[in-house]
Amino acid sequence: MAADSTPNWKPMTIALVLGVGGAAACSVLLPESIRPWNFAAIGAVGLFAAARLRFVQALAVLAAMLAVKDLCIFAKFGWPPEPLSWVAFLGYAAIGYGFLRKTESPARIGAGAVAASLVFFAVSNFGSWLMQALPYGYSLAGLADCYEAAILFYRGTLVSDVLCTASLFTAHAVLSRAWFPAERLQAIPVVQTEEAW
Repeated sequence: MAADSTPNWKPMTIALVLGVGGAAACSVLLPESIRPWNFAAIGAVGLFAAARLRFVQALAVLAAMLAVKDLCIFAKFGWPPEPLSWVAFLGYAAIGYGFLRKTESPARIGAGAVAASLVFFAVSNFGSWLMQALPYGYSLAGLADCYEAAILFYRGTLVSDVLCTASLFTAHAVLSRAWFPAERLQAIPVVQTEEAW
């Protein structure tokens, strides 16, 4: 892997990630009546952080958000952490780092958000089936039942991933152009070639 040439210090990007990430991690404490069902911004923050910060920084932020979220869930519901959910969230960081580092394309960013949410859906629900969160049974039919039951929950995940990802990347683009030009994503240079006569 080539060396990461991302600058170490990006105050606006770091503030955006920490502010939204902290709010997202603590949002599970909100009453269900005011928090949209299964709406969470943690995946979007992980995707954005990996696309705009160094990968190690993005992983550190993602781990901190997940730890705070798990603590909040344990405090509110008494539920223990789910280790496979951490693995599922790594999909956001991998897609952000692998496909969104050099782009501001809305289509590519939207596709990245949808792909990451699908990876999360596949991995987290496989983990739910593996741990038998509900008695689906260890069979292909049980696995299919687990995924089918999870589709209802996936709507909130998909909507929040797309909306929060769009908001974060748009905020970064606007702020980096207006007040933080040093953090603006540099376009990939196009090599000029002479036309053959």
